[in-house]
Amino acid sequence: MMAVIYYAKSADESGNKTTNREHLKSVAELALRFGEALSMPRLAWTAGILHDFGKYSEAFQSVLNGTATSIDHAICSAAFLYGANMTGKHQAYRLVAAAAAAHHSALRAFESMVPELREICLGKGSGICASGKRSALFGPAEYNAAQRAFSSDFPDLKFPKLEQLADATADERMLRTRMLLSCLVDADYTVSSGHIGSEGENLEPERRLCGLYDHMRALRESSGSDKALNSMRDEVFRQCGDAGEMPPGLFTLTAPTGIGKTMALLHFALRHCAVHGKRRVILVLPFLTLTEQSQREYEKLVPHILADHSQSRLSEEERELASRWDAPFIITTSVRFFESLFASRPRDCRKLHNIAQSVVLFDEAQSLPTELAAATMSSAAALCREYGCTMVFSTATQPDFASLPELRDWQPREILRGGRELYAALRRTQVLWKLDRPTPLQDIAAELSVQNSACAIVNLRRHAVRLFEELKKSCPEGEEDSLFFLTTDLCPAHRSEVIDTIKFRLSAHLPCRVVATQCIEAGVDLDFETMYRALAPLEAIIQAAGRCNRNGTLPGGGTVTVFIPEDEHEIYPGKAYRNAAETVKLMCAAAEPDIHDPETIEEYYRRLFRSAKDKAELTAAIAAEDYESVEREYRLIEKQGVQVVVPYDEALYRKIRLAAAEEGVTPPLIRQAAPISVSSFNEELVRRYCEQIPYQKGRKDEQLKSDFYILSAGREGLYLRDMGLQLAAPEADDDIFLA
Repeated sequence: MMAVIYYAKSADESGNKTTNREHLKSVAELALRFGEALSMPRLAWTAGILHDFGKYSEAFQSVLNGTATSIDHAICSAAFLYGANMTGKHQAYRLVAAAAAAHHSALRAFESMVPELREICLGKGSGICASGKRSALFGPAEYNAAQRAFSSDFPDLKFPKLEQLADATADERMLRTRMLLSCLVDADYTVSSGHIGSEGENLEPERRLCGLYDHMRALRESSGSDKALNSMRDEVFRQCGDAGEMPPGLFTLTAPTGIGKTMALLHFALRHCAVHGKRRVILVLPFLTLTEQSQREYEKLVPHILADHSQSRLSEEERELASRWDAPFIITTSVRFFESLFASRPRDCRKLHNIAQSVVLFDEAQSLPTELAAATMSSAAALCREYGCTMVFSTATQPDFASLPELRDWQPREILRGGRELYAALRRTQVLWKLDRPTPLQDIAAELSVQNSACAIVNLRRHAVRLFEELKKSCPEGEEDSLFFLTTDLCPAHRSEVIDTIKFRLSAHLPCRVVATQCIEAGVDLDFETMYRALAPLEAIIQAAGRCNRNGTLPGGGTVTVFIPEDEHEIYPGKAYRNAAETVKLMCAAAEPDIHDPETIEEYYRRLFRSAKDKAELTAAIAAEDYESVEREYRLIEKQGVQVVVPYDEALYRKIRLAAAEEGVTPPLIRQAAPISVSSFNEELVRRYCEQIPYQKGRKDEQLKSDFYILSAGREGLYLRDMGLQLAAPEADDDIFLA
């Protein structure tokens, strides 16, 4: 009697079929390699060798033959381990069981699966799993037969003694399980795709350092900045490089805006990688608006940067690398990075193991929501403590995370010596606090119109629209080309062009008046003589001040005016933002804050964090080790927008409209449309003026609503050359702004 051959996949285009033995062996070997960076290679190998145990079943083979559907093979690995009492004897096997069960669905705590596993092993109940599918193996007879088939494929196999797991809190256990799932899923997906052996390029830090030093010399030779300022920038750059030789772990870089933190951070990262053998550098930015600019800056020094965010324009090969973060230098957003650490689904967890043994740079680290700060920083500390990461939190306004009541063991090392003196030396602006009464926007417009170089930053889109309309009325005759509107109403290509034009006019000392939202604050290298800032969190005010007299060339310094916009409605985009702004107002009532004094910043965060608590629903979900609830409750951005394709580039717009009509939403269309897409948070207005692009025809989710739209025919005029996408009058706006 011939032995039954169990297959892992259906036949490929050539008619070849992969046996389950071949698949399990390949996945286990690759998972082991991934697990080495996490100090859990045996755990990862075991998960890999067992993850498709359920394919040793007639039910799953019927799926491959096209005679059955809705079969859950993943749960069977966990059921097998439970039935063999492996999970009872060895705690580490519970991680293996949880990861194996989740490799096609979502993570669940092992303890929550026990009743289901017991019924499946004993053959009781309906045999329908939590996934809604029928278990591929059900009852002792089927499990014994699968065990015999597995043993026949691996007659000499002996399970290794798994790594000893240290005691851990609930959040640490969850991160550990996600890391194991990451190794398994990446190995499984990689083997299945046929990309085994393909790895990202090496960072080559020593070579990149040479390029960085040449770049810095060229910058200094061409710099128009004050000599004293350049001297301070050089000192910060040097200290960051020296600090790169320090032992791995948690770091902060606290320095005023305009001091050259971008290049200094890269200096630290490359030196640290060279000395300690770290595998990659990951740059995490708070806003999408910063990613393109940062990528252009870093590409001069580090080739083949992988940008992974919602508007990335990637080739198919790059998309595969991005899903795994398999590249020497990655630029991503806070949303993409941190939400992955709290994810439950395989696709989102896949990249996590590649964070291990990396240098992670958080630029503008102050942007985290207060109610998520403790959970976020705890995960960052765990990555350093358990997975060999080095993390640097860089900002001019370093939050005092240690004062958070719920945060444990937050003890970063500050990179910069003498940082406090820098704040005093770089006192380039004076701040006028006009908080005694609200200021009409037309008054701000009138003041802007007589300035040669000025910018006003407001908190809400409707304020930006009203202020710009008033500015156009006040503008001196013949100087209309000096006015600029800079918000996320402009698509990325449009925004980049506007920023380039502003830079040119500022450098040429031509009149330049800008109305903007927060998208201009962090990381955008602009230098105005005068700045107006609507009352906001202190860190936002300081960031705005950093765009004023940035290069220190004004003899008397620049002027920053902080004001409260006159408005009968809400003037802040959300509760957390309002609380932080009101904290500044309370500080002003006692004494005008000195934004150039680090003690002011420390006092601000002490007040802000005094009664701060993590989101109650998130805390409860972590305590219960409820992965799906944690994923749902951990959101850096509460409201997700939809994408609207706009006719900024008319030729590209026509091409996308044609492709959308013929094929629907496809990965190539998303990539092509990214430069001319605008995020909108008012779906009612979008549906009124735009056409929804359906999903690609033939996809399983074809009937689901996509979040991609294109302006309806005849509505192209709603995208303005000066103000971007304007679907309605400001009064109809929902007041939601996200940079």
